[in-house]
Amino acid sequence: MEKRTAGQFGPCGPGYLYDESRLQGRGDFIVFPENAAQAADAVCRAAEQGLPVTIQGARTGIAGGAVPRGGLVLSSERMNRPLGISAGTGDTPVLRVQAGMDFEILKNFLRRAIPPEDWDTESAAFFRERSRNLRFPPNPTETSATLGGAFGTNARGPNSPRWGGVGDHVRGLVWINPAGKTWEIRRGQYCFDETGCPLPGGGRLSCDTGIPAGGSRFLHPRPGLDLLDFFAGSEGFIGFAAELSLGLKALPAAVWGVVYFFRNDRSALDFAEFLRERWKNPGGEALSTLEYYDQPSLELLRTGASQSAALRQIPPIDPGAEAALQVELEGEDSDVLESLLMEQLELFLAGGGREEDTWAAASPAELEKFRLLRHAVPELINMELDRIRRNLPELYKTAGDFMVKPELAGTYREMYRRDLAEAGLRGFVFGHIAEGRLHVNILPENPEELRRSRALLDHWAASILKDGGLLAAENGIGRLRLDLLRRRLPPERLEQIRSILRALDPRGILGGFGPTEG
Repeated sequence: MEKRTAGQFGPCGPGYLYDESRLQGRGDFIVFPENAAQAADAVCRAAEQGLPVTIQGARTGIAGGAVPRGGLVLSSERMNRPLGISAGTGDTPVLRVQAGMDFEILKNFLRRAIPPEDWDTESAAFFRERSRNLRFPPNPTETSATLGGAFGTNARGPNSPRWGGVGDHVRGLVWINPAGKTWEIRRGQYCFDETGCPLPGGGRLSCDTGIPAGGSRFLHPRPGLDLLDFFAGSEGFIGFAAELSLGLKALPAAVWGVVYFFRNDRSALDFAEFLRERWKNPGGEALSTLEYYDQPSLELLRTGASQSAALRQIPPIDPGAEAALQVELEGEDSDVLESLLMEQLELFLAGGGREEDTWAAASPAELEKFRLLRHAVPELINMELDRIRRNLPELYKTAGDFMVKPELAGTYREMYRRDLAEAGLRGFVFGHIAEGRLHVNILPENPEELRRSRALLDHWAASILKDGGLLAAENGIGRLRLDLLRRRLPPERLEQIRSILRALDPRGILGGFGPTEG
């Protein structure tokens, strides 16, 4: 692509027409703003010309949210700078960054403790003194994801049992609305009441805030909700973050990571239930990660080592393992963590596990190898999908990003595997079992299997709604889950969403959810 100045519209190259969902879109123009003012100007010009706008970060999403539908693509890849740091309140220093900064850059920036030359003296001194002991607690598995994109989906990584989602740690925003206006918002500044929420600049979003979520937190207002939390997970439909103020936390004094392998899947589910219950008790707050992998996921990791130099760094996975649980414990007292770890190990052995069926790590390098497992599973699934699409490019992965009550996670895990076997489909079940958020990825090999996999997702969605669960809990709705939400959300929730879109984006510049009239 030819070099252009920031803010100048140019033709959209093929590298910006898809994301990790493998969906292919179309775009007429692309722009690479370098700051919030240029981003706002680009949206304003697009709105004046009636061009739809698609916001892109690193295009790491797996639901197709960054895949353009024509019009203008606004890429944040040049908006990747740290802007300043302050002491914040209590033990939460606040780092202001541009939305195109990714998690890996952020982590390395804190570790190096070298402030940019244009920072003021006070910020630079504070950063040099404190940054090496600080982190941004959310830990999505895709470290090349941008902070703006992660806020847009309100991503929740493996350590969400302790730290929640990205939006929970954002203290302020510079927000670009669909008209290209810039809003500066602080946490606690604007909150919903029974009739809506005041907006920056003196406007107001009037809406019914008494409607239940109905299976999705997407654009779900409720009394007391902070406007920042309403924007978190809005996926670029009503605006986007150009800058974020991140609440940082001190690094834990100690971290232990353990991977348990089970010869019986039922034993893994029972063990996960014990850990979940233990986490709820006062002594269990040190559990930060509890990830589940089914047998097909383990087989993918085992065979995928030949394709991944990183996977070859970990010990070989026993072919006899039917399931695994990945656990991380963190805290300030290493003795407490060690006692919790011994408690887990004793239960594992009492249930028929063997000590050689565990991996343990306490060093940062070893922990990073274990964390690679969670990132490698969807990556290897996509590699399998690429193989299938070489012959049948119209096929795509069907994926459920469902959340149920944590006590129902084991029941749903068994249902997923049973239904996949009965339908003759190749599927993988993995994810955050402590919170009832299990991912189901299905790889259809032909159009008939694609039809069956879509029907299966619809069947599961009906059951999840009946049990009060969520249909899109972490990775967003993007393009792949739009039809599912349109079919399954209650009519009053669909109308609530559409009324919000009509109010905030009346020209449909950032739209894509569907018709907003009527």
